[in-house]
Amino acid sequence: MEALRLIKTARHALAEARHVPDVLAEARQAALLTEAVGARLAESEDEELTGLGQQLSEAGAHAALCLDRSVVRAALVSGGRAARLTDLGEAEPALGALDGLLQDVGETLVVLACGADTESLYWTCIDGVDAVSECKDLTGRLREAAGRLEGAEPAALGGAEPERAGCGAPLLVVRLGPPDGGAADGGAADGGAANEVPVNGGSVNGGQAIGGSLNGGPTGEAGLSGEDRPPDDGGPPGEGGPTVRQRAPGYLVPGAAGASEVSVAVG
Repeated sequence: MEALRLIKTARHALAEARHVPDVLAEARQAALLTEAVGARLAESEDEELTGLGQQLSEAGAHAALCLDRSVVRAALVSGGRAARLTDLGEAEPALGALDGLLQDVGETLVVLACGADTESLYWTCIDGVDAVSECKDLTGRLREAAGRLEGAEPAALGGAEPERAGCGAPLLVVRLGPPDGGAADGGAADGGAANEVPVNGGSVNGGQAIGGSLNGGPTGEAGLSGEDRPPDDGGPPGEGGPTVRQRAPGYLVPGAAGASEVSVAVG
């Protein structure tokens, strides 16, 4: 049976235990299952997982030994769920579930220690809490190691993690038209002039290129005489905005009435 399924079963059984002998038995079963999971991880090909898995196996065995000293020994069984472990499955989900199981065991033992009516039961719970805490720390380290290993596999296969939008990517300012399908500034419906479409170095507005070239000829500002060229004000307030000469017809400066822009990452 896979480790994840056994761990979920153990967690449910611990939550259902109502008497001290049953709780101690389930806590010991969790420790034995931790030992078995650690032993499986110790067989991994990764050196870090192998070392930490061996430590987890030893820590689980120590926790089971601490809980085995209970005065109520009739409820304790050997083997149990740990003997039914046949496959580890995916390491990261199994370790996450094991971390939750160990958390539950530690909290349950603390509750038992607070209400213990004998010194022997009290010290059994306290020793168990310390041993389970060590198991939990090792499980956390194993989860980190397994996460790094899974993240390194795509790179080893020639893949790469997708770049998140906005992380160092240049921004492209896109003008937004009205939400309806009617005519808008710079375009019209039913065969009218189309809205501006960006091209390399400029945009096309109704078949005429602005700030770029269309069909190889000089267009836009390049085709205007000096007196017809618009003045250059250095761009609107802020960085990255187009100057007057770079603006397409109908361009609205951000912050002006009717202006509507959105910045998106390129690539």
